[in-house]
Amino acid sequence: MRIPLLSAFLLCLSTVFVQGQRPVQESRHGWYLSPHGSIRILLLFAEIEYDVNPGKDPQPHGAEHWPKGQLPKWKDELFDPHPLPLPKAQVSRYYHDISLGQYQVLGDHIPQLIILKESEYPGVSNGHGINRLVVTEANKLGELRTQHGLSVADFDSWKRGGKPGLPKEAGPDSPHSYDHVMVILRNSSFTHGQGSVDPGSPGKLYGYESDSQSRFGGMNALPFEILQHEFNHLFLGGNNFHSGGGNAAMFQSYFMSLQGGWSMMGAANSSLLSCSAWDRDRLGWMPEGATQRIRTRSIAGKEVSADLDPMAGDTGLFVLRDFVTTGDALRIRIPFIPDDRYQQWLWVENRQGYKRNGSPTDRFHWEASSTCIDPVDPGLFMMMQVDREDRTGTHIYGGHADYLRPIPANGRYDLELRKDTLFNSCPFGGTSQVFARDERLSNPLTGNHEQELPVYDRDGDGTVKRTEAFMTGARRERGRITAQSVFFGRPEHAFRMDGNRKIGLGTNPSTTNMLTLVSTNGTSLYHGGPPDVRTIYLNSISLEMMDMAANGDITIRVRANDTRIAEDLRWCADSIVLPALAGPQQASLLLSAGRTLHLDRSRTPTRMDRPEQAQGHTWFADPTSLTVQSGAKVVLEPRSTLRLSNGSAVHLTAGAALHAQRKARIVAEKGSRLYVHPEAQLQGDAGMLRKLRKKGVIVTL
Repeated sequence: MRIPLLSAFLLCLSTVFVQGQRPVQESRHGWYLSPHGSIRILLLFAEIEYDVNPGKDPQPHGAEHWPKGQLPKWKDELFDPHPLPLPKAQVSRYYHDISLGQYQVLGDHIPQLIILKESEYPGVSNGHGINRLVVTEANKLGELRTQHGLSVADFDSWKRGGKPGLPKEAGPDSPHSYDHVMVILRNSSFTHGQGSVDPGSPGKLYGYESDSQSRFGGMNALPFEILQHEFNHLFLGGNNFHSGGGNAAMFQSYFMSLQGGWSMMGAANSSLLSCSAWDRDRLGWMPEGATQRIRTRSIAGKEVSADLDPMAGDTGLFVLRDFVTTGDALRIRIPFIPDDRYQQWLWVENRQGYKRNGSPTDRFHWEASSTCIDPVDPGLFMMMQVDREDRTGTHIYGGHADYLRPIPANGRYDLELRKDTLFNSCPFGGTSQVFARDERLSNPLTGNHEQELPVYDRDGDGTVKRTEAFMTGARRERGRITAQSVFFGRPEHAFRMDGNRKIGLGTNPSTTNMLTLVSTNGTSLYHGGPPDVRTIYLNSISLEMMDMAANGDITIRVRANDTRIAEDLRWCADSIVLPALAGPQQASLLLSAGRTLHLDRSRTPTRMDRPEQAQGHTWFADPTSLTVQSGAKVVLEPRSTLRLSNGSAVHLTAGAALHAQRKARIVAEKGSRLYVHPEAQLQGDAGMLRKLRKKGVIVTL
């Protein structure tokens, strides 16, 4: 499946001085448009008559939804022309829902199709400059007439010249200026799912300029995904704000793999088409009467801060109501990341789905249009925020793309693309790539999840590039296809009472931080140095669903000091650090009786180059190394197993301890080591330890 070009809009940051002082930029004021109040968009529909080069017409005969020479059948489905208590049109309803009713987007269209003849407009093939041509042709109609009889004053609610991060001035311009002019073309070079936006005017339209403009291809359907993505640039920032399924390989991003998921900057590759809690926080969209920046409810029903640092004592029971309708969310600070590295936060949203909350975009991307897509099952949806914490100051429009990474509840794995394909696949027909998910290759620390595009060295040139990614389409496990189109969202991606309902140190997925590698298509920016995070710092934070009430409210238990591993786990990472944590039996890591912790080498790339051939495999990751820090204690309960494979190593540093209780085992393949540094403790069955020393597995330093 092709990843569309999502935007041609480049970051441009203005610096403004008032009375000799630099005003404070705040993200809640928006980039070039205000995300508060109301705006009305003037919409024009156009098509190109390829009278010089007919072969260039991407859709010469039109389509059922948009016949040639006519307006599209969905012309009235984008915007409500006038305010309604609950908007009906798709785009108007979208902004009502994501803003908690604080931002109103209205619109009206010119009821004539604008036809551009190629012979009259030689530059018509340049999609990004086409608005000027549409305006020139539209002016031949004489004067502004809209479908609902609106005047230019109805499209002028804001003063032009809004600056990034500064308050936008409400009120009409003199002379008038349209707040935003939008063009949708039936058969342009944009085809479908493509477009762009920018501040400024395409020229005088019926005698008036505009403050901002956009243009989109609508060849296959109403171009909702790209329309909201591009318009949202004007609130959030430039291409470095691509996230949630709206990014592309050419843009510099925090992760090697392009991310799916959901956000205002999502688009064709999103799983949900609604906003994220990060978006609302960024733009200051809070429910009326709210007192906390990020908020949820206590067991007693009172509003409480949900911006939590569990390692500092922010633990207990919290009640999350439906995120879409109330704005409730939890945010958990991820500890131990050094100050010179990208800080991270775990966001938690309760999504009840369209069938419960009525919000048209609170469902999986293709859920409404295909019977083969299983709908959202109410539960918790989680994602990790990387960096992007500043909401005030001169740097708020900096940073990189894909700063939000989904955390599907069904975990992370070394996913592998198979050579077979699935025919007549869901939901588009045609073929779908089949990928394998093997429980034996569970990898909660560095593996891929199903809402991102895993990368691998497809052409064998020794470099991993985003353009070599595959889409997680049809999932094969245990010899059979268990799901299709998983990239666009599955019920098991939510944490549910009857599914996975806990995340912590001992689960897949995990509450640990994530590795970052700021990079473009095959080139890293910092070469693994700061501020990239190249080490996994284990922590003892856990979140568990305790109950979901009949009205959808979910009670969550947030804990610290939850260090027990009660299921078999496989850990892979170039570097893992276990700090001193206070869990049961005073253990920083407690492996439950009968369970196995397997330290293995990651088959998922953690770097882009320097491949290594070993054990019959090409690795783009180092052997796993676990460092147990001073004061940290690892306890292996009876009959549990610590297994080391593919050159993995454990370092017990000074003041660290590993206690293997009765019948607990340490098993190591050739080349794996357990290093015991001076003043570290290693206790276990004397016979087992003696054999490991004899084999060279245990190395005393």
